[in-house]
Amino acid sequence: MNEAQRQSYLRALGLTPWVARTTLPGAAPSEPLDWADETDAGESPAAPPVEATPVRTAPGVGDAEQPARETAPVAAVAEAPASRAPAPRDSVAETPARQPAPAHAAGLTFTLEAHLAGDTWVVFQQEDPQAPELGRYTGALAASLLAVFGAAPERPRRFYCPLTSQPMNAAEAAQALTAFFAGLSRQHGGRRALICADDTLARAVLGGERFQTVKLGEMPALAVDSLQEMLDRPAVAKKRSWQAMVTHGFAGSRG
Repeated sequence: MNEAQRQSYLRALGLTPWVARTTLPGAAPSEPLDWADETDAGESPAAPPVEATPVRTAPGVGDAEQPARETAPVAAVAEAPASRAPAPRDSVAETPARQPAPAHAAGLTFTLEAHLAGDTWVVFQQEDPQAPELGRYTGALAASLLAVFGAAPERPRRFYCPLTSQPMNAAEAAQALTAFFAGLSRQHGGRRALICADDTLARAVLGGERFQTVKLGEMPALAVDSLQEMLDRPAVAKKRSWQAMVTHGFAGSRG
């Protein structure tokens, strides 16, 4: 590639071509550029290069006997930001502004795992809804409770809220959970549900107080303390949960 082509490419890239008027200190000597001779046939001559203004700098170490150096600044670096064209105003106007998400967009997030024990679905709320299963200590407590209820060891059925990437409010979650238990009852049996969940989830999804029987569609359900609450306050949580089970007929679930 000759010098004329190189200078043309530099201009196409938005860089200003330049050459030094005098030989720089320490630079290899170069032949004078003859623009007319190096222009390719059919190509217009390159525009005259921009002359860089020498900048005088203080002499460095070992330059005591030499005059101050004259250094030409790199014009391409200085000119590059200015060569970028601003974005067209129309393109900005066509991009819609991001609207803030509504307050209810977060929805409910929880995971339940259900085990069939006789005619009762024993359901546990996971303390971490994103975890693949119950935690170490809540899992051990759940195993003890399932042994009391005589549940057969098998893979639990899980209910995830939200069901998809779209958030779900309390009414939608309650409807989905009702359909979940209706499907379990048709396929595997079971006629009631004992749910170990925190008070917030019980109120939002079951639509009633804990320790009182509510309805999930056609299935009666009783919400008691969550596994985590039973671990944190065993004397209180286990006692009142068991009393609620006995009062509402959920304690004798073998069968």
